[in-house]
Amino acid sequence: MLWGAIVGSLFASLFLFGSAYLIWYKKDLTFIAGYDEKKFKGDKDRLARAYGIFCLASGILTVFLPFALEFIGSYAGALFGTWITVGSLCCRSIQSH
Repeated sequence: MLWGAIVGSLFASLFLFGSAYLIWYKKDLTFIAGYDEKKFKGDKDRLARAYGIFCLASGILTVFLPFALEFIGSYAGALFGTWITVGSLCCRSIQSH
């Protein structure tokens, strides 16, 4: 197993956990790419919750990604990529309303 992949995924997951904390718990929406307070007219609590849950779940999956790639294979990477794509689109749709 590659130790570099494990260390890299741990750093990435720590970043995602920190982002989840700042966005969901602290309601600091400035960490969301493309967020403009003047243009957003929706529910800010719902937006913070959606992005926070997405960051938290992505961080958890990122921790397990190198192990899943080692034992399951490339299907794990495809599922991870699908999760990131679909989750990003869902969160973006909440932001655009």
